[in-house]
Amino acid sequence: MRRDLASKCEPCARRNRVLRMQQCREGWHLQDEPEAPSADDEDNDLDVPDTAKPTEPEPTDTGDRRVRSTRRRQDAPDLPRVPMDHRTIGQTFTAPSGRTYRPSMFVTFTLPSYGRVRPDGTPVAPARYHYRRAALDALHFPKLIDRVWQNLRRCTGYQVQYFAVIEAQRRLAPHLHTALRGAIPRELLRQVASATYQHVWWPPFDVVRYPQHALPDWDGADFVDPDTGTPLPTWHQALDSLDQQGHAATPAHTLRLGKQIDIQGIVADEDDADRRVAYLTKYLGKSLSEPATPGTHLTRRQRAHVDRLLAELRWLPCSPRCWNWLRYGVQPDGATDEALPGSCPGKAHDEQHLGCGG
Repeated sequence: MRRDLASKCEPCARRNRVLRMQQCREGWHLQDEPEAPSADDEDNDLDVPDTAKPTEPEPTDTGDRRVRSTRRRQDAPDLPRVPMDHRTIGQTFTAPSGRTYRPSMFVTFTLPSYGRVRPDGTPVAPARYHYRRAALDALHFPKLIDRVWQNLRRCTGYQVQYFAVIEAQRRLAPHLHTALRGAIPRELLRQVASATYQHVWWPPFDVVRYPQHALPDWDGADFVDPDTGTPLPTWHQALDSLDQQGHAATPAHTLRLGKQIDIQGIVADEDDADRRVAYLTKYLGKSLSEPATPGTHLTRRQRAHVDRLLAELRWLPCSPRCWNWLRYGVQPDGATDEALPGSCPGKAHDEQHLGCGG
């Protein structure tokens, strides 16, 4: 759902929220295995992995599968791996009274710190706040969360299902609220969160090769160096060059989860379950930059924080097709003469998404 839907069509946003609440409530606490979804069932928000496909090696954003080293980082603890059961529902437990129940969980994953912040979410020292890292983590947050689910399924031995929504913290970093079907040991959840990381295998973009006053020229087929007329490497050629470096290659960015993880057990017939469903769907259709308290406006300090993050996001590449690649000497995938760095139409650059591109 578009994050700015509520500001454009409130009735549409309400209908979508009611639908998502129903889907979450029905799918969260299933007692029996669901039937396999039909091919034309495209409106299922509970994630169902394709267990027939391998999860390694890691695919690139273009759809090509490139072989990368699967050796774990030395600073990341190893994770257990257990035989996989194709079930999607959790275990049942029996209380001393003889009553059986099948609990589920409500879990919140966060990103790490980028600097000390005030209660309103703004940096104590803006000049020392890591805005670039915050922007990059937001851009690639979905990739990190995908890796969390992969690791969690391998460690639990069943096809963990979830309903999740991204919400912005006061500091504007995205975090994920998720309803997990089934009960998972809390220590295992913390272990997975601590051990999960995501490499971004993109061409380097730490050095600006073509500033705004000396951008590459379009010759009708390619973007070329304005001085030599040499075509810039295409996106695929840049990835090929990265592959040729072998183990000497370094990722353009690496992101990990923060130390804070909130874990709560939920039982289906308790009032707290409905309250959590309402909370999960509260932010659907809203902008990530909206104040946490309805009816309030951003303060001058908060506005400056938003603007500083947007300034960082404006020039960072959001995808293989991002126009900003021209700044770093790479032709965007599918480039045309319209490409202009700093003006990429990708959602991730706008204030409604703040890096999370929808």
